[in-house]
Amino acid sequence: MPYYLLLSRSITHAQRMSRVLESAGITARFFRPPMGLTDRGCSYAVRVGDRYLPAALDCLRAENLLPMRVFLAGSDGAFSEVFI
Repeated sequence: MPYYLLLSRSITHAQRMSRVLESAGITARFFRPPMGLTDRGCSYAVRVGDRYLPAALDCLRAENLLPMRVFLAGSDGAFSEVFI
């Protein structure tokens, strides 16, 4: 199943994003992003289901917690950047 990875600049930023999304009813787990998606060693990612991206971005925008970058993980496991 496709999903989105919302890249954050730090673990604190990822935790805050996850907390905001979870409180809005959107399942959002944070973890280290796969190698190759970022060149920053301290980055983290928040995983969001593919149908929740618009609502997730709206929630994060309202809290001024937008991600650095957004990637779509396709069913084949390949990542492609989504420009928001």
